[in-house]
Amino acid sequence: MIYDKYAEAWDTQNIKMLASLCHPNFEMVMHSSGTIARKADYIERLEPLIQKFKPENRRCLYENEDVLVMHFIMPFPNGTKDAVLYYIQKEDGLMRRIETGSTPIKNKLE
Repeated sequence: MIYDKYAEAWDTQNIKMLASLCHPNFEMVMHSSGTIARKADYIERLEPLIQKFKPENRRCLYENEDVLVMHFIMPFPNGTKDAVLYYIQKEDGLMRRIETGSTPIKNKLE
């Protein structure tokens, strides 16, 4: 399954391993901008982020041969955090399409 490999690649900052998990026809839907990132764009965008951002409480909610659903908290350098949900459609044992949503988590002092 992909979840354990994805988590290992992220935790070890192994961009080549992450790229190897992406299907040749990979797409990431960017709902905030309405664009779709292809594999090369996704890896290019991800490479600097993998070094800066450390997901917290990452967990696999569900995975089978067709889909992977994961959730994590992403802390940002400015002190804010978002709850992030990834829906990953799989094809040929690889990540074919990612759709994601995030929700800002309010600071308890606000």
